[in-house]
Amino acid sequence: MTPLFPPNAARPVSRRAAITGAGTVLAGGLMSAQAPASAGSAALNGGPSKMPVGNLPGWKQVITEDFTTDVPLGGFAPTNNGSHRLASWCAANRAYGNRLGIYDDSVYNRFGRYDARNSLSVSNSVLDIYAHFVNGTPIAAAVFPFRPGTTGNARTYGRWSYRLRSYNASGTNWGTCSLLWPTSENGPRDGEIDWPEGAIKDVGRNQPGLVGGFYHPASYRNQYVIPGRNEWWSSWHVYTIEWLPGSVKCYLGDELVFSTNDHVPTTPMKWNTQVGVANDIYGKPMWPSGSAHVQIDWIVAYDPA
Repeated sequence: MTPLFPPNAARPVSRRAAITGAGTVLAGGLMSAQAPASAGSAALNGGPSKMPVGNLPGWKQVITEDFTTDVPLGGFAPTNNGSHRLASWCAANRAYGNRLGIYDDSVYNRFGRYDARNSLSVSNSVLDIYAHFVNGTPIAAAVFPFRPGTTGNARTYGRWSYRLRSYNASGTNWGTCSLLWPTSENGPRDGEIDWPEGAIKDVGRNQPGLVGGFYHPASYRNQYVIPGRNEWWSSWHVYTIEWLPGSVKCYLGDELVFSTNDHVPTTPMKWNTQVGVANDIYGKPMWPSGSAHVQIDWIVAYDPA
């Protein structure tokens, strides 16, 4: 299996070949490239537009991030010391302090680069990850919330929900992934849950890409496709991962789209959303074109009660 972004001991990454076209899952079978579900689908397009606050039956809420303070482009900067913290002098630190972590400035996928200053901003309670070119180099970013009092969000078992979409994609070969990745950095052997993951724009038809994802069982070679019900990245959706002893479940809005008890991970995993250049079927980075945005409205996380 080939990384969408390269393995690195300091950063959670996906090690699966990228989705490069509508419905084509290069490392896990084929999903049909059909028209998207009706925009009136309450289950698929449902889920709260406002961030849910408070415990749920069986779950204790431990992280909430609603991005309520605007930060202009240029206001995010990493410490570049491996801590994932925001630099003390940047505007994002004043707004979010120790609540958010970002990847250090670094090269990925051979020619792409993480560059928070030129790709991250917050406006109207939405975090925007802007994938584009700076001086001829494809740049993007990755971001995640910290658990209170920590410099990470690793945990064994939990529930993550997040509302996101792609926006104003003018080019192709940009990809994104929200995932749980093992703290051992030995994924997918120790398991990996990519929900959602895919191309932001359909290369073949020059339209928004179709939602999809992948589950990699621990200590197991096979992987499972998590179906996106032919929904588009460009629509707002709430994505949820529930991970408990012996079970993994993924929801699209209010609908359960994936459930398994096959080789469920048993060691700590950490969550983040990353955006960058995607790979082709052979693991070779695909030179992107134009630009794209991935936006996160809110993020919440829970521990088993």
